[in-house]
Amino acid sequence: MAQARKFRLPPAAIIAISVFAVIAVGTGLLCIPAASNDGSVDFLAAFFTSTSATCVTGLSAVDTASHWSYFGQAIILVLMQIGGLGLITILSVFFLYLQKRSSLSQRKLVMQSAGFVSMEGMKRLVKYIIIVTFSCEFLGAFLMCFSFVPVMGWGRGIWQSVFTGVSAFCNCGFTLTGWYGQDSLNAYISDPIVCLTVSALIVIGGIGFFVWGDVIKNGIHIKRYNFHSKVVLSTTLALIIVGWALFMAFEWNNPATLADMDVGTKLLATLFMSISPRTAGFNTVSSKFLSGAGGMLTIVLMFIGGSPGSTAGGIKTTTLAVLVMSTLSTCRRRTEAHLFGRRFDDDAYSQAGTVFSIYIVAVIICSMAICALEADNPAVANVSDGSVNIHYVVFEVVSAIGTVGLSCGITGVVGAASQLILIFLMFLGRVGGFTLILVFTNERQPVSISRVAGNVIIG
Repeated sequence: MAQARKFRLPPAAIIAISVFAVIAVGTGLLCIPAASNDGSVDFLAAFFTSTSATCVTGLSAVDTASHWSYFGQAIILVLMQIGGLGLITILSVFFLYLQKRSSLSQRKLVMQSAGFVSMEGMKRLVKYIIIVTFSCEFLGAFLMCFSFVPVMGWGRGIWQSVFTGVSAFCNCGFTLTGWYGQDSLNAYISDPIVCLTVSALIVIGGIGFFVWGDVIKNGIHIKRYNFHSKVVLSTTLALIIVGWALFMAFEWNNPATLADMDVGTKLLATLFMSISPRTAGFNTVSSKFLSGAGGMLTIVLMFIGGSPGSTAGGIKTTTLAVLVMSTLSTCRRRTEAHLFGRRFDDDAYSQAGTVFSIYIVAVIICSMAICALEADNPAVANVSDGSVNIHYVVFEVVSAIGTVGLSCGITGVVGAASQLILIFLMFLGRVGGFTLILVFTNERQPVSISRVAGNVIIG
């Protein structure tokens, strides 16, 4: 921290550098021959996996269980944990607890990294982060042992439970079911223990550290919740319910997914479909078999993601809430957007618009680039006419920038250039588009001169 103050690095730059540093270290460790089962060294696979784990995405160019040894899998688990909590949050434990006093700059850095809306009670909130994280992961692993151990045995069953528990809470999506030739959690589509436990961990990990503190502090007294917490919880609940209903409508009679299953399994599977894309990356139904409408809904949910200051990615639920309420207010010819008897901060509108624009532009440009690069790849395109499966490409791109991890199966078969694009998107999605913009911009004093307004026709 002293070195950072010497060079006067802004918090956004420190966060971006810390994420890249963890990725670099993880890549080096995964390049050790002992990290892979066959002792081979594949730099691109190591770089891709390290980025995916640190950015809590879950996309993988190689099968996690069959390619990586227990040592390699342990590295991935640690990277997921660091990526989920955030390196700055972990370091803050030392700064806030081992030092009698922490500087204002240190507290601002922790606040921006962990997504706090104020510095009040930050030490208590950091304690909640550590306690809640490991408690939820332990409980989730314990519950999943009842499903995994009978099938995999004690050793693999416990390791699979711990690995999946950390992966689910950190909204990552890595699994070790490849040991048995399975795709993610498809074999457990009708298992309520696995599906509900993973779903609960995803939601808890995705609502944000600040909201945890609010819930722990105020319990069931919702009226006492901070405005931010109310927006996050209400938007999250609405997305789960609406997504659940739409997936039931789209997939209930789809012969490629749920048509032949019983009602209970359909309800459980569609609930999981609604929760996992924001932004965990587990699936109980292969994404490439979804109907066209189901696939588009999944892309939308991946793009939205979780909440600020959480283990999730995407544009965030608060961004969606601001954009929706702002649109409704404009349609009603109101000058301000209101929710829960409060109006949004003036900066919220411009920041929400900026984040949305950054993600949309990144998705469009990177999708076009991958389509161009893979025009001759028979696994992605029809080589005879050069037509690329655009749905698969956009699905993969949104999954990467949303740090989701769901895949239509093309990540491992695209070329190195396309994988590097996906790596960049995962980094952008984890650091945050708005944060990354701040890294390359200097803080400037507001201009005191107001320019003459010019009229422009909108719409």
